[in-house]
Amino acid sequence: MKKITLFFAFILLSLQGNAQIAPGSVAPDFTVTDINGVTHHLADYIAAGKTVIMDVSATWCQPCWNFHNTRALEDIYSAYGAGGSSEVVVLFIEGDAATTDADLHGTGTNTRGDWTQDVPYPIIDGSNVGNLYQITYFPTLFRICPDGLVSEISAGTPASIRTSINTSCGVLTGTQNNVGSLDNTNAFCSANGSAIAKMRNYGENIVTAATLNLKENGTVVATKNYVGSMPRFTTRTLTFDNYAYNATADYTVEVVSANTATPFNPAITSAEMGVSIAKQATTDVVVKVYTDNYPTEISWNIKNSAGTIVATGGPYVGSANGGGADANTTKIHNVTLLANDCYSINLLDSYGDGWSYGTTAHGVEVFDNASSSILNIPVGGFGTALANPNALTTNALALADFKSNTFKVFPNPTNGIISINTEVAVNVNIIDVTGKVVFVANNITKDKNIDLSGLQKGMYLAKISSQNATTTEKIILN
Repeated sequence: MKKITLFFAFILLSLQGNAQIAPGSVAPDFTVTDINGVTHHLADYIAAGKTVIMDVSATWCQPCWNFHNTRALEDIYSAYGAGGSSEVVVLFIEGDAATTDADLHGTGTNTRGDWTQDVPYPIIDGSNVGNLYQITYFPTLFRICPDGLVSEISAGTPASIRTSINTSCGVLTGTQNNVGSLDNTNAFCSANGSAIAKMRNYGENIVTAATLNLKENGTVVATKNYVGSMPRFTTRTLTFDNYAYNATADYTVEVVSANTATPFNPAITSAEMGVSIAKQATTDVVVKVYTDNYPTEISWNIKNSAGTIVATGGPYVGSANGGGADANTTKIHNVTLLANDCYSINLLDSYGDGWSYGTTAHGVEVFDNASSSILNIPVGGFGTALANPNALTTNALALADFKSNTFKVFPNPTNGIISINTEVAVNVNIIDVTGKVVFVANNITKDKNIDLSGLQKGMYLAKISSQNATTTEKIILN
């Protein structure tokens, strides 16, 4: 049993000495300051006719973490809070006086992870509020209506929380065409891939059409249209056409229209789209596992592109209460991979709190047979599993074989027909001065011409990509 579990039991016993505040009571007033220095006074919110949803949790509490990661309160905030119709105030209260700011940010010793990441509503380190409301367990969710009366509600779905408000506090008005873009990560085995974007509806109406732009370093490089049915609190995914991505570039996805109208809240229409491209690996690699203080819970595996486990390690030697021979140390595994395949690395923790305890850095690092680091995955409190899809590739074409300085477009300037000086097959995207991809040619070799005569005269960029690298050439079309 971990120290965190013992601490949890102690807190429960101490809390059970109080009685939970009675449903329908007058909500005790409070004034608190959030972690960003903003003051919140309950009486002010009630006087303004707001409904307040208050989540009292503890950073070490697994049920709290589970509810937090459903993002239900983020949905309520985006739909009815300051991110939407501004009818509801959402507050997160860390209710344990013994936890620290580091625990809130996921770097302390009594935490399930970073509670602040991507959270738009106020976060308050306020055990005094928990005591004021006589909580007996974490998490406890309270609904305070504009009449000042408080009741505990279930930590449920966005729809159930909305129903609770509508039933007891007055029907929420909401907004129309309130569509947001969600952060998302795409992992590709090569530079070329079809990225998936996600958008979510926070509005009252069903979204039947939307337009999304993909931006590379702020410039639009692709557009995708959505047609379908997206009711409130649902997410839809769209797949952009194949594109040659640059692992060092910044990508964002922006919702530019919903039901032919500009989305209600521009602040949530744009989100990051992370792009990772598999690291080039030799077939013989060394996997170094940096354990935490609970090695008996740690394991990992490597899967090929077919989903078959080809290598695995752990659990390691240690004590159920922490420590032991393999705690806070490095375990070394020699692994042989097959050529011309793509591999995922999955980290597992049987207790469900990741690799987060101990005096050393934790994670996995992969080295080639020349002892050079290929891939480093540092970790913390990731929960039960952390997937790293398409992390390694053993394609025979190594990065060093990509002679970017010989990948020249000729003739340049051109009257319309160009060729690429290349020893391997490449994909070519032609981009105009606005950043729009206007022509795509795949699997181009040095003896295969590209006909650009259908384009208007002017300057373009030719983005040339092999499986493992990318270069860009400026071309002039006369």
